[in-house]
Amino acid sequence: MVSNTLKMDLEELVKIAASLRRKYGGDPEYQKLRQELPDDWPI
Repeated sequence: MVSNTLKMDLEELVKIAASLRRKYGGDPEYQKLRQELPDDWPI
């Protein structure tokens, strides 16, 4: 799991991912990469 590899708890990782979405949500490259993830991906 990513959080284990980074030595952080899941809640911290989710907060970081949410902040990236807020910051880069309108960026075309972010949107392209996000489309490659499943719809039920948490972020």
